[in-house]
Amino acid sequence: MGHTHRDESWSVTTAGPQLSIVLIVYRMRRQAMNTLYTLSPVYQREVGAGDYEVVVVENASDENLDPEAVRALGDNFRYVLHHEQGVSPARAINLGLSQCHAPHVGLMIDGARMVTPRVVRYVLDAFAITDQALVAVPGYHIGETEHHMNESAGYNEQVERDLLDSIGWRDNGYRLFDIACWSGANPHGFFHPFLESNCMFASRENFARIGDADERFDLPGGGALNLHMYRALGLLPGTRLFVTPGEGSFHQFHGGVTTAETAGREGRVAAQKHQLNDIWQGSFHSLRREAVMLGAVTGPALSFMAASARRGKHRFSRIHNEGRVEWADDPDSRGRVNQFRPEVPGAAGEIDS
Repeated sequence: MGHTHRDESWSVTTAGPQLSIVLIVYRMRRQAMNTLYTLSPVYQREVGAGDYEVVVVENASDENLDPEAVRALGDNFRYVLHHEQGVSPARAINLGLSQCHAPHVGLMIDGARMVTPRVVRYVLDAFAITDQALVAVPGYHIGETEHHMNESAGYNEQVERDLLDSIGWRDNGYRLFDIACWSGANPHGFFHPFLESNCMFASRENFARIGDADERFDLPGGGALNLHMYRALGLLPGTRLFVTPGEGSFHQFHGGVTTAETAGREGRVAAQKHQLNDIWQGSFHSLRREAVMLGAVTGPALSFMAASARRGKHRFSRIHNEGRVEWADDPDSRGRVNQFRPEVPGAAGEIDS
């Protein structure tokens, strides 16, 4: 069992939870239970169960979670079984959002992503600074390579189990950095634009302002829905972007739509880009906002911080030499911002590097 890390002096409990975390699950029993443990009060540090709630929405399959096992993780956990007729999590996301009791919401579309121990604490810190915060927790994959290259790299569930068993993550979740690599959504680190965040937080009001989860994203796994929601939230007027360089969201292998090395992956990715560009009535690129770095950086994360700094310095030098704007989606000197709207220009699925 893990150890309780709660420090009463840090608890921010008021009349009710200040943060609701919506986690979407489908056919990933082992991975989802690992993720849920990392969201539990026994694992998350410097917060208490009254500060936040976790709303688990599972699309029904032949591998459903045990609802009692979910609720046993804490009184702040709720489980909802959703019978989805389609192949997208969009309706499940909207169901989860409708169940939230807190003014601020975290969305984890992929329930297979474990998090580090102070994600909740630092998210609450961001919202204490501004209700207009958008918090992006950087993404990683467990193992030496991204999971869509798993077969070629000899990676499978047993290899992953052994890796996790070797680090004692329940007692020190920061050791997840020791067995991880960058996600393709942020391959250059914290000082480059992120294409998406699979662990993102914003006010409930701001989720509503972008229309929650757009159900036109009806492809398997939601297609590019996560990219759409992250950029739309980041382009809302007044939004302040925060990134947590010492915290992470770690993808576990589960044979996902685009995170497994399976036949037809390239075609699925192409279909996702096509749908995303159609919905944005043009083309799409990563969110180019300057982020505030928030939170401590522990020893295991320092190598990623150092690599981020090196790559970030190269990016700034190149953009300066080319006479371009470093963060093109930030407000200009007159306070205007390139707001969320379908006709935003750019290149499909492009990460500005």
